[in-house]
Amino acid sequence: MEYSKILETVWGFRESRVLLTAVELDLFTLLSDERLSLQEICKKLDSDTRATQYLLDALSAMGFLMKENDRYIVAPEFSMYLSKDSTESIIPILEHSANLWQRWSQLTDIVKGRMITIKPVEEMSPEQLRSFILGMHVLAKRVSKQLLSKLGPVSFKRMLDVGGATGTYTEAFLSINPEMRGTIFDLPPVIELAKERLKDSPYFSRIDFVSGDYYKDDLPMGYDFIWLSAVIHQNSREQNVELYRKCHSSLEKGGIVWIRDYVMSSDRTYPKAGALFAINMLVATQGGGTYTFEEIEEDLQKAGFEKIHYKIKGEQMDTVIEAIKE
Repeated sequence: MEYSKILETVWGFRESRVLLTAVELDLFTLLSDERLSLQEICKKLDSDTRATQYLLDALSAMGFLMKENDRYIVAPEFSMYLSKDSTESIIPILEHSANLWQRWSQLTDIVKGRMITIKPVEEMSPEQLRSFILGMHVLAKRVSKQLLSKLGPVSFKRMLDVGGATGTYTEAFLSINPEMRGTIFDLPPVIELAKERLKDSPYFSRIDFVSGDYYKDDLPMGYDFIWLSAVIHQNSREQNVELYRKCHSSLEKGGIVWIRDYVMSSDRTYPKAGALFAINMLVATQGGGTYTFEEIEEDLQKAGFEKIHYKIKGEQMDTVIEAIKE
């Protein structure tokens, strides 16, 4: 059993790499609507015949493609998720995962203390940034409503979504509170993506867009609620203290901040997803990680917040901590 678990874990990369290569080639969009032969696919991709056949057959063996009479098509249960043309496409998060593959490959060098280049978000290429930001929308779209139902009634009037990306959570909060107005604060190119995605949203008229960098700029003022969703893991504790101080200044007296992220056990081994996500931050950021409740509480207190407690607990990135500006 132990022997099998070791090999199963080590060899897990093979299927992941096959799937990510298909995503990078945009193979699933090509095969979403019609069956094509190997020759037709190679011509459209300008790809090597032998290599393409092995890739297609592996994807068929994995169940993502169907092969019949030497022609291939996406399996119907995956088509809506794997075609870029589908409104339910999850391709952006898969493209982002392909970018992360390169970063994870440097893990041994990082652990050995060897110098590597870690590009911050603002230095990503336009394609990488788009995949990252829209990938976050793919994930948030599927969990936001369920998470908000656990959080209960929301009576806030002015919400600030710090690092809000394309405003998936802003939309979700506005949908359950018709009296609320939301502001998305993020980097200038991200704000442009947010405006593009939200232009047809029924909540567009209730959303304000503010460009800025929370590492360098102050946050806009006068809010009774701040939402920090999947933000603090990008930062060191020192950076988070400074961010919390800016949030404290931005809030009116009695205002509340909700922090959504992984929250680790005191020995940092649970939840498993959070421990692995800390590695993701190790290879992708200069100082990010996942933190325990005690660390988050201490850092919020340094920034002036009080009454810090769990709002809800979860094993994924679905834990929410509440803090109040007295």
